[in-house]
Amino acid sequence: MTGEAIRITRLAILGSISVLPLLILPTMVGALVDYAEFTESQAGWVAAVGFAGNALAAIAVGLRVRHLDPRRLTVVGLVVLALFDGLSILVLDIPTWLFLAFRALSGLGGAAAYAAVMASYAAMPNSERGYGVFVVFQFTLSALGLYVLPLALPVIGADGMYVGLAVAAVFALTQTRPVISRTPETADAAIEVHMLLRPAAILVMLGIGLFEAANNMHFTYAERLGIGFTLSHERTGEILGVATLLGIPAAFAVVWLGDRFGELKPILVSLTLSVFGLLILLNGSGTAVYSVAMCALSIAWAFGLPYFQAFEARLDPGGSVVVTGGFFTSIGAALGPALAAMIVAPNDYANVLVVAAAIYVTVACLMFAADRFKNGE
Repeated sequence: MTGEAIRITRLAILGSISVLPLLILPTMVGALVDYAEFTESQAGWVAAVGFAGNALAAIAVGLRVRHLDPRRLTVVGLVVLALFDGLSILVLDIPTWLFLAFRALSGLGGAAAYAAVMASYAAMPNSERGYGVFVVFQFTLSALGLYVLPLALPVIGADGMYVGLAVAAVFALTQTRPVISRTPETADAAIEVHMLLRPAAILVMLGIGLFEAANNMHFTYAERLGIGFTLSHERTGEILGVATLLGIPAAFAVVWLGDRFGELKPILVSLTLSVFGLLILLNGSGTAVYSVAMCALSIAWAFGLPYFQAFEARLDPGGSVVVTGGFFTSIGAALGPALAAMIVAPNDYANVLVVAAAIYVTVACLMFAADRFKNGE
């Protein structure tokens, strides 16, 4: 491997660990329901507050990205992440409100490290390939977690799960060297504001935020959907693991294709496949339908996300748009589980699936408009 390839790979490892709670979200939700006596709605809110912490960090960093040293930011973020993941092992012994606060602060720390990784990729030529490798690692780690955790949870419980997250964050501290280290600029912060207020930037950030909202709406209850399809916990975990693994070649396709077809066409392919997956979940039953739907949704997510991020990076290689896009991504990731928690009915997920499909259609409209503005700027 070349030096650049090694750097891209280590950044991908670091960034994947910083968003690990998102990558294993369905199993985390199931663990809280099955091993910590949370209701399905409460477990959804736990996911939402974690993503709210992500959002707060992303907007703060995005507005000051040229005025920060990303490597120092990474170290601080990972220390916060490790601390509050460690404190979360008290889930069975503390009030729910305090546990929610720990998860929000954990999300804030993880998002700070994630923002530094995104800024490092934005500064590279052919950023879509860097983001593609990043997604490969995210889906690999997600597949591993979704397969292994259901097998381990009867032994380790929900508190043991948070021990594992804390250990992963400590390991990530050894991977910070590839993050860009630069002298903070002293220029007026209006530079970032100007970049962020362009119509194309606003539209694409809204688009990626809603994309993540829809993704996380159905992903939050993906494990519960499997149980609703009369599958066992172990069988559901196997299918989710396989589906996530299929996202890996989808992300590799981004590395291979690069910007050959621009950003809009691949994004529209991703959105179409997502709607297809939701529709067959709504109108089908059985193991085969669940498996095909989960695979389609996983492939669509893995293939589409790098192109959203590359669209942002192309608007501003300095990183303001792609990092602030992390705010919209995190807000979407928080709103998705929160909205799903509000509309889900006991053992009935049809409302969640219908609303998620409508959001995907809205995203397509936003990205058409963003592409028009980008070409006209």
